[in-house]
Amino acid sequence: MTLTTSATVTLDDLRYTVQVRSVAAELTLLPGVNRVEVAIAAGVDVPAAAGSRASVELDGGDGGAVVVTGVVDHLERATTGAVVVITDAGAALAAARPAETYNGLTGVQVVGRLADLASADTGLIAALTQTAAYVADPRRTAAEHVAAIARRSDAVAAVDADGRLTVVAWPVGLPTAAMRLDREFTSFTTSAHQPGHDFAPVGAGGSGAALAPDAWVPSTDAVTGADDPDASRSWSPDAVLRTRTDVDLAARGAASRRAAATIRMRGTCWLQPARRPGDVVRIDETTSADQAGPWLLVSVRHELAPGVATTVLEGVAAGAADDLLGGLLGAALGGVGGLL
Repeated sequence: MTLTTSATVTLDDLRYTVQVRSVAAELTLLPGVNRVEVAIAAGVDVPAAAGSRASVELDGGDGGAVVVTGVVDHLERATTGAVVVITDAGAALAAARPAETYNGLTGVQVVGRLADLASADTGLIAALTQTAAYVADPRRTAAEHVAAIARRSDAVAAVDADGRLTVVAWPVGLPTAAMRLDREFTSFTTSAHQPGHDFAPVGAGGSGAALAPDAWVPSTDAVTGADDPDASRSWSPDAVLRTRTDVDLAARGAASRRAAATIRMRGTCWLQPARRPGDVVRIDETTSADQAGPWLLVSVRHELAPGVATTVLEGVAAGAADDLLGGLLGAALGGVGGLL
């Protein structure tokens, strides 16, 4: 069976289909930037300019999906045709360097303010951290600030297919999509790694609720539930964290990422335009239980060109930190040096 693939590129009010020579899309979680490069055949009128509205839809043969919604970042014209580079709200957030202080706002509100600075639309924002004061300094971009708030909230920040900034809770093993190893993948690799150094968040020593006046009361006591530092653990001071609740939430986020990085996946499959960073994928019909996941996708590359129609997925294990680290330890004690 041969699947019929296609691309639809919209630049302002003009739509291109058969004129598209190739599409290469690089998608990633924040603070990375989603970027799509589109090559259009020579002789085709492309009046778009930097800042023009743009979207790209790909069809792998079993249904189309929007890959990116954003604007033209830049356009190159040559005798061989035009190359249009399209980015989304992630690029706008990466270009903004805020210099503001937000007092008494929740993480949701801070993310909303940062999105407003970058003129970025927002979708679901689940940033549970409360802040007595958050200094959005220009040493970091708005994208980096949003990603940092997501980490403190045990969450993941990404830009969705509609170009909206989203922050969703770190997955605990519930897949949002299923794929078949025997039908959709041409290669699939998993690997196991030793846990990285443990950096335990430590609050600034405020007291009471973050939105209450006594959050500003200084204290010499460290706000943390972590054990004392040693050769395998360091305390990581974080002035944004003022209460034990928020410190525990940030610690869970740090533990989630540390544990997830111990088990990784990379797979190449037929063009799957619906897959994007932030998806939690379960792999069915596997040859080993270790391949099943579920996997949190951290980067996705779609490529469509003559003779090429592939998607490359990179992911980390999705699940609770204790389960992941416990499973890795069990595999090590069982004499399993790595995953096939």
